[in-house]
Amino acid sequence: MYQETCIKALEQAGAVESKQHLLRWFHKVARNRAIDILRARGENVMQLSDQTLAILEEDWDSRENSRRADLIDALSRCLDVLTPRSREMMSLRYFQDRSGVEIAGMTGTKVTSVYQTIARVHKALAECLREQPEYQS
Repeated sequence: MYQETCIKALEQAGAVESKQHLLRWFHKVARNRAIDILRARGENVMQLSDQTLAILEEDWDSRENSRRADLIDALSRCLDVLTPRSREMMSLRYFQDRSGVEIAGMTGTKVTSVYQTIARVHKALAECLREQPEYQS
């Protein structure tokens, strides 16, 4: 069921407006597919009302948004403890979408040094995030 839903999502990729849209769509497709499977087995399907499903979906969205905000806060705290050079490398790479070659040219460092720095920062951020209470939940 999960694989079928993922395939349907890939087939509809052009119609997806946002991550929220995709999540809502995915929930509906998965729910409908699960009901189809139960019906095919001859099992009695008790379905929730559209109103109940809308309430659940709203709750899922609010929980997702809350969790995302908590993780962003945790990541922000972890980024704050990086050295200025490391923060600059991450900013160039992820906020300005620069390649390692471009970053090397802009900072006057070797390309291999850029990639090594980014790898070390990834590791440091992962360790920092694991220590954050928001990441634990």
